[in-house]
Amino acid sequence: MTAPGARQRSAPNRVLPLSKVEPSPLVQHQTLLENNCMDGRQRMLTAFALKEADHVPVSPDISAMVPVRLAGKPFDVMFLDGQPHYGYASASVAQAYVDAVKYYEMDGWYIYGGLPEVAPPDRPRWQTHFERLPQGGQMRYRKAQTPSGELTARTFYPTGEPEWEVEKAIKDLRRDWPRLRALMGEDENWQWDTSGGFRDRERIGNLGVYSVAIGIPQDWWFFQRHGGYESTTFDFNDEETYMCEVFEFYTRYALARLKAVLAAQPDEIMLGGSASSLSASSPRNFRKFDLPFIQKAARLCREAGVYSHLHVCGRSRKVVEMVAEETEVNVIEPLEEPPGGDVDIAEIKKCYGSRVCLKGNLNTFDFMLNATPAQVEEKAKRLIDACAPGGGFVLSTGDQCGRDTP
Repeated sequence: MTAPGARQRSAPNRVLPLSKVEPSPLVQHQTLLENNCMDGRQRMLTAFALKEADHVPVSPDISAMVPVRLAGKPFDVMFLDGQPHYGYASASVAQAYVDAVKYYEMDGWYIYGGLPEVAPPDRPRWQTHFERLPQGGQMRYRKAQTPSGELTARTFYPTGEPEWEVEKAIKDLRRDWPRLRALMGEDENWQWDTSGGFRDRERIGNLGVYSVAIGIPQDWWFFQRHGGYESTTFDFNDEETYMCEVFEFYTRYALARLKAVLAAQPDEIMLGGSASSLSASSPRNFRKFDLPFIQKAARLCREAGVYSHLHVCGRSRKVVEMVAEETEVNVIEPLEEPPGGDVDIAEIKKCYGSRVCLKGNLNTFDFMLNATPAQVEEKAKRLIDACAPGGGFVLSTGDQCGRDTP
């Protein structure tokens, strides 16, 4: 069914390329289907297009923890490698992910892409220094002087797990937001260097899809706001009008970045919404703060012929309904099952499988850690039986497999 006032979904207005070589993408795609031979990128893009590939794409969310474990180096060394990198994590973590794709012979979902932002010389900037800690790991200290005052933040990089924020930038909402806004560029003269395209695109090549992650509003705010969900909940309820102004500014910034990224033609845009999960937020807040942004972003992606891909972990059943019925998003994941989530993926396939590609949903924090290989295989087969017919399905996991997943 379609919600009142919802627009009918439409496919991107041009054919998405499945290869960089001749013959044309459409001809090559048909040839690959006939010959039953696809690479990881083509297989994933075929599923995103709601079609059946040579076989079901298999792309578990291993993100950073499993790849870094396989690399055999300390996490802080991998995340703080000092190499140029313009997306999620670091160049070393991104390479470790590609190495893991090869090791497991899976279809890649490279979420580490990005472009360098070009900031005017007079814009305030973070000044950064690092301290090696006696117990191991490193602490990153950041400080910025703005016209409204000083902003500070600290991030801990352990040796055995990914980093976590010890001190986030926004401690006092009305005092610190003008300072962060100055850092982001309150003159709104935002530019990104698109001249060289994506400088790391060849890292993943045809092993998988190249994605650039852009946070949706609640998720972005969580990573700025000290005090975590407790503070963000008070912000949304006690300072709703002010937060609408904050999110209006962020929306202009994020959509400007999105337009620059789309000009460089990634395979997809990953709209990051981990902290927008209904395990922590509410359907009301998602509809008010996130849905309008997703609608605008997905429309821009469609107009550019690039797939849009929403990530909301935890409880997300009502999110799926809103997004499938009221936006042009092409892919939704990880569609987590109970107890971490509330999604019956077989039901979602019946309701929305003709509108949106589904990616998920083997539980990561219990099942993937503790199940036997035979149990994983049996459950994967049940997911394929329920969701693969007709295409538009990527066999995957819930949110990121833990470091010690066998």
